[in-house]
Amino acid sequence: MKTSRGPADLKLLQEMNRAKVLETIRASGPIARVDIARQTHLSPTTVASLVSDLIADGWVRSVGEGRSRGGRKPTLLEFNARAGYIVAVDVTDSYLTTALTDLNAQELEQERTIPHQLAGDALAERIGAEVGRVLSTGGARELPVVGIGISTPGLVDAGAGVIRYSLKLNWMDLPLGPALAQRFHNPVYVENDTNAAAIGEKWFGAGRPFANMVYVSIGSGVGAGLILNGEVFRGFTGSAGELGHMSIDKGGERCECGNIGCLENLVAWPAIWARVTKAVKRGVPTVITEIVENIDQVTPEILNKAALAGDQLAVNALAEAGVSLGIGLANLINLLNPEAIILGGSLLGEKSFMLQHVRKTMATHGLKVPGAAVRLIPNQLGEKARLFGVASIVLHNLLATKFWPSFAEEIAEPSLAGENQRAGGVAPDSTPPPANYENGG
Repeated sequence: MKTSRGPADLKLLQEMNRAKVLETIRASGPIARVDIARQTHLSPTTVASLVSDLIADGWVRSVGEGRSRGGRKPTLLEFNARAGYIVAVDVTDSYLTTALTDLNAQELEQERTIPHQLAGDALAERIGAEVGRVLSTGGARELPVVGIGISTPGLVDAGAGVIRYSLKLNWMDLPLGPALAQRFHNPVYVENDTNAAAIGEKWFGAGRPFANMVYVSIGSGVGAGLILNGEVFRGFTGSAGELGHMSIDKGGERCECGNIGCLENLVAWPAIWARVTKAVKRGVPTVITEIVENIDQVTPEILNKAALAGDQLAVNALAEAGVSLGIGLANLINLLNPEAIILGGSLLGEKSFMLQHVRKTMATHGLKVPGAAVRLIPNQLGEKARLFGVASIVLHNLLATKFWPSFAEEIAEPSLAGENQRAGGVAPDSTPPPANYENGG
């Protein structure tokens, strides 16, 4: 029996089809209309009508002709990433990076990294000043800025744009998103730094093939960004992924979080550096003192180089850290059964001495079936993963608002946010419309 559709049902269906067509063009372009129809299972007539609307609105543009398949050469279409700009901000405990990106989070422009020794309100004010600088110069004056994305350490309520707790930056319940949205009249999205890196690698880097992956960052701390079934999992309070505070040594040192024997105290760079420098000051022989004049200047790269050369102090330090991290990752694999673990940080690159011990320990401590299936992959985007991540959050929320208006509140971040904590962001009083830019031909 046929059922009639009401106006609301037809409007919703049209919105969904238009979003499907745009995402196909964005992900697969340059692409011909016939191939869009084939991928989306929509009729050629429907695709032609929706593409015309998207071109008229400035979201899609023509980029020449494709190869003939026996008739006229098809017109190729691509997502118009220059319909506007995104401001991406990466905050760490030692430097602040701001960049202007296109709508594909690509072609980073006007990128600027500045060191800082700030915390609390002073750092928040510096972030606002840097965002204001980007908005007032160069490309940001040529095209509309459609949103601001910020990556920061700490526990983040992504839906409210509030940093609930960041020990390193001395922030507690800081409403950074609402403050910047009110100041700059743009939507603002605030995300935990490791989640941001995971999103960046998922959409633009090593994580693209995987629906279930974990991004693990080893640096000044240890964190994990969880993407499960293609969506970020943040947990009930937004604090999922605190891998560094998994307790694996009941006789270990007290961590700054108050716990005993945290993984972070064994594998984060400050902990490794402290053990190495203490050993050198005790007189333990090492080639490291021949590489640097001052032991305090040792870096992860120098320590890795020394270990690969057979220096026993470096070998021991990185082997111990590798075993501890391998235990932590084995627990992670047993719990989540991911397809891939993507490793971030200078200690875990392709030629990492530490990585071989991570792999060996994972194999002996993890369950065989999930352990054999998981892929351990170095990251592709490096430090820029966080910038790519927050830029893509802005893009997906923009498309959700524009193309899913009937139910945007329920899916404010399509294919990115977890069910428990969605990255809804903070909107100003009015969101500037996308530019009708280069309407195609």
